[in-house]
Amino acid sequence: MTTNRIAILPGVWLNTVQTDRFKTGCFSVNLLRPLAYADAAPNALLPSVLLRGCRDYPDMQAISQRLDELYGASVGTLVRKKGEVQSVGLYLDFLEDRYAGGEPLFSEMMELLRQLLFEPCLEAGGFVGEFVEGETLNLSNTIAARINEKRSYAISRLMKSMCQGETYAVPRLGEAETLKTVTPKNLLERWNHLLASSRIELFYLGQQPEAEVEQAVRTLLRDLKREPLASVETALCRPARPVQKIQEAMDVTQGKLALGFRTEITVHDPRYPAMMLLNAVYGAGATSKLFLKIREEQSLCYYAGSSMDKFKGVMVVDAGIECADYQVALDGKRGEITEEELESARNYLISALRTGQDSPGRLDDFAIGQAIAGLDGSMMDLAERISQVTLDQTVEAARTLHLDTVYFLKGAEA
Repeated sequence: MTTNRIAILPGVWLNTVQTDRFKTGCFSVNLLRPLAYADAAPNALLPSVLLRGCRDYPDMQAISQRLDELYGASVGTLVRKKGEVQSVGLYLDFLEDRYAGGEPLFSEMMELLRQLLFEPCLEAGGFVGEFVEGETLNLSNTIAARINEKRSYAISRLMKSMCQGETYAVPRLGEAETLKTVTPKNLLERWNHLLASSRIELFYLGQQPEAEVEQAVRTLLRDLKREPLASVETALCRPARPVQKIQEAMDVTQGKLALGFRTEITVHDPRYPAMMLLNAVYGAGATSKLFLKIREEQSLCYYAGSSMDKFKGVMVVDAGIECADYQVALDGKRGEITEEELESARNYLISALRTGQDSPGRLDDFAIGQAIAGLDGSMMDLAERISQVTLDQTVEAARTLHLDTVYFLKGAEA
């Protein structure tokens, strides 16, 4: 599938994928902001407040009823972190017109979106106080609940230590303490500022003719005012320092080991497909070294995996282990790459990319990531590049990795 890119306004782009593979279409609005400690949580709050009510549908019940009338369409919030860029917005999913007896569902969804974005419910010069209070509490509770999922908590603690002083350390949803100064009035001011000064990436996937989609978007944004745009980019950082080792004790029965690596290879580097392969060989999927060697053969961990942030050049390896096995598990990360492991990883990645074409949500996320990075090319273009990576190139990618930080969450008695 090919994504076409159309300039709508200064700093506003429409990314379209024309396909008849799905009975539903999707549309997303993404406002790109530089990730920042003070702004991340208030920005993340905005989509939820917008979904509480607008001019013709002043509460969640009215919005839900309207979506039911539109053949069960849905509208959801979007808060993404791509490197040191935060993206906030809304995501629409709706039945294609041809399957609704020709009813203009797309245009009606765009009108609902216009109201949510530009005509939200207001009072006393700000958002409705009840909406802001309720969604602030919901977001604060979500942020506080991070500690309950110890695997993701360990990774977040690793990132906070490893990237101290870098905006990458800021979580996707920000920190709850920054919500204390939010008011209905200053939140509305923030929203108006984001609309005017953010780079905006729009994504459409479906069967509507591209010209009609473009016209609908121009109508949607006809009253949008533009200001100088906030710069969104990710800094590549490789501090020269000894490996940091951090341990934290908590009432847990299973230790959480997380390792943070840095590399100069990001999505902009021609060696990126080799780095993807390396990550897959190492810890992505059931054919990876961590899964087969450390988990299955040596039974050293309950889970093990690795992930790569293609924007920042950071790889995270994590495992759930017995606290007594800390040093053994830490040493178990070494090993050579075989041709068999390489081909298993290659097949895994290419299969995942092919499967991703069957998911509008994954296509949306991939396209927005490409747009943020300033790149073109489809999932299958990436699969083709992966198919050509050699073992030597994968080994060379491995040599660019440098262990930066080791974090271990252990039991209080360990």
